[in-house]
Amino acid sequence: MGLFVIAGCNDDEDNPGPEPKYLLSLEVNPEGAGDVTGAGEYHEEEQVAIEATAGEGYMFVEWSGDVEHVNNAYSANTTITIPARNISLTAVFAEGSLMDVDRNVYQTVIIGNQKWMTENLRVTRYNNEDDILSGLIDEEWENTTEGAFAVYPHEGGGVSEDDVEGINSDEEMVAAYGKLYNWYAVDEPRGLCPEGWRVPSDDDWMHLVDYLASQGFINHHAEPYGAGNALKSCHQVNSPLEGCKTPEHPRWNADFTHHGFDEFGFSALPGGDRWADGRFTFIGGFGSWWSSSEQSSEDAWLRFISRNNGRMTTSYGSKNGGHSVRCIRD
Repeated sequence: MGLFVIAGCNDDEDNPGPEPKYLLSLEVNPEGAGDVTGAGEYHEEEQVAIEATAGEGYMFVEWSGDVEHVNNAYSANTTITIPARNISLTAVFAEGSLMDVDRNVYQTVIIGNQKWMTENLRVTRYNNEDDILSGLIDEEWENTTEGAFAVYPHEGGGVSEDDVEGINSDEEMVAAYGKLYNWYAVDEPRGLCPEGWRVPSDDDWMHLVDYLASQGFINHHAEPYGAGNALKSCHQVNSPLEGCKTPEHPRWNADFTHHGFDEFGFSALPGGDRWADGRFTFIGGFGSWWSSSEQSSEDAWLRFISRNNGRMTTSYGSKNGGHSVRCIRD
C-alpha cells in the first residue's frame, strides 16, 4: 500500500493570519474647543475620513501632528491615508469668527448695524497669497509707493525705551498690537482684509462715531465717557475698573482722567505708528487706524485715539505713514 503525504496544509506562509491594524488618534487643542471624528484602528493604505467641528466661539485652523498623511491639513473635513504605524493628529482651533489668508483668527463684534474686527490686522499676504512688502529701512519706507507693512520694534525706538518693556520679539509685538501698514497696502486691489471684508471708508468711521453719540457717548476730548474711551480696551496701567488694571501688554499707558471701558467690545489698542520718514512713535499711548478714503494724492483719512483724552479724532496723514488696520464687513 502506498504512502500519501499532504504537504503545506498548515504552512504559515499560506495562512499568514489577519492583516494588522494601526491606531489613528485624534485630539483637540485647546481642550473643549471642538469635536473630532474618525479615530480608530485601520489597515495600511486605508483612506479614512476625518472631521473637526468647532465649538461656539471658535474656528478650525489646521491639523497638526502626522500631517504628511493628510490630504489637506487646512480643511476641517479631509481624508488621511493610514501608514504602517500608529499616528496622531490634533485639530487646532482658535477663538474668533474671522480668518485671514495667513490663517490668523480674529474676534468680531456688531456695533449698531456694522460688523467690525475687534483686533488689529496681522496679515502678511494679500488675498491672492502674494507677499506684502516688509522689512524696509527708513529711506525705503519713505519712498515706496508699493503696499508695505512694518512691525513696531520690540527693543525700543519709540518715544522712550521702556514703551515696549515686556515684549521680547516681533512675534509677541504682532500678537499684542498687530502690524502697521502704509496706505498703498490698504488701496491694493489684491485685497488686504479677509474675503467679504474691507478697510472702512471715512464714512464708515463717521457712522461708528455717530452711533456711539446716539447711545450717549459723545465724541469730545475732555469727556471721560466720550466715544474714544468707549472704544478703548479697558486694559490700562492704572485702570480703576475691576479686572482691567495691568502692566502687561497689550494695554494703554496710565492716565489719571481717561480710562477705556470698552462699552461695545471694539477693544481699541495703542499700536503706535510709523511716520512717513520711518520713525516709530507712541506705542502704549496712541492708536491710529486707516480709512480707505483719500484726502489728496499724497494723503488719506484716518482715525486716532490717545490715552489722555476721550475722543476719536479725524485726521489725515501721508500715504507712506504706517497705521493699524481694522476691517469691516462688506
